[in-house]
Amino acid sequence: MIDTHTHLYSEEFNQDREEAISRAIEKKVTRFFLPAIDSDTHENMLALEKKYPEKIHAMMGLHPCSVKPDTWKKELEIVEKYLDKRLFCAIGEIGIDLYWDQSTLDIQIKAFEWQIDQAI
Repeated sequence: MIDTHTHLYSEEFNQDREEAISRAIEKKVTRFFLPAIDSDTHENMLALEKKYPEKIHAMMGLHPCSVKPDTWKKELEIVEKYLDKRLFCAIGEIGIDLYWDQSTLDIQIKAFEWQIDQAI
């Protein structure tokens, strides 16, 4: 089995991250794919990938909930720098998310389109 979307690097897992990974491996999960959130979490994500290089694979992108009016362009510049440094298994997590905030739709679309272009 493959977990195609997990944020194991996020602070919610700080207390039981290793246990959660071990339990999943015991249940025959062979690979974990980690979608990025934003620059505040990139280093934690990449450190976890480095710790489990055969099992954990990082993606790079800007989560739609992290597309904020005052920071989204800078965040995409950071994403671009990472993409220039190395290959990632995917561009993610990207998309449109209006569940929490509908006021950022216009910039979410711009960020989404830019990231789609990067993926192509």
